[in-house]
Amino acid sequence: MLSKSRRQLIERLKTRKGRPREGLVLVEGVRSTAEVLAAGADIRFWFQSPRLLDTEAGRALASTLAGQGLEAEEVDDSDLDELSATEHPQGILCVCTEPGLNLDQLGDREPSRLLLLDGLQDPGNLGTLIRAARAFGVDAVIALDGSVDPWNPKAVRAAAGAGFHTSIVRASWAQTHPWLEEQGIEILAADPAGDDVRSFHPGDSWTLAVGNEGAGLRAEIASASSRSIAIPMPGSAESLNAGVAGSILLYSLLTRAS
Repeated sequence: MLSKSRRQLIERLKTRKGRPREGLVLVEGVRSTAEVLAAGADIRFWFQSPRLLDTEAGRALASTLAGQGLEAEEVDDSDLDELSATEHPQGILCVCTEPGLNLDQLGDREPSRLLLLDGLQDPGNLGTLIRAARAFGVDAVIALDGSVDPWNPKAVRAAAGAGFHTSIVRASWAQTHPWLEEQGIEILAADPAGDDVRSFHPGDSWTLAVGNEGAGLRAEIASASSRSIAIPMPGSAESLNAGVAGSILLYSLLTRAS
């Protein structure tokens, strides 16, 4: 039987204010949980329903968790359905410690390739970009004020757990701009009207700034950027969503790095 206090905690972790207050993150699904384990994240507790054992991957994950001394709290499928933020939960839900990181700590790691997210509202786009950042070897992701929380359960799911393998910082632009200047990191603005990314070879230290799905980057960031870059689109599509466009630009930059 799921306790009232645990149920209330899960509900708080679905809110933007609740997550930083608790310092915890909600992780759902077999793949994301497996990535959390692979990253060595701190799993505080987890819920398992009978549905988890319906698949080979689910059974393997349950065995791995149990083998690490992480005892499951058994709940009914219906209880997990109520707790879950997904339409079709896979029978597992974990509560993990948020891997909190600030700009000063990030600076100690001497990052040279970053992704700057400005005003992204779709957690699917944001999660996709975090996943791409991990895939393409980006050192860190900075989510600016006005963006959806990178630890939003839907963003965590879209990232397939990649956030636990990637340095992620929440910060304001007022904090980030002087920090980037201090670190000597060039700002490259993603802009459909920018230069063809194929003709550009980035330097040693840069951050790709990706803006809001509709409005793009705020004026201050566009003004602070040294160059605007774009993806050539010979087809008939008018545009790409932020997750796809940002991922392609990251790949292009990283394969053209000097």
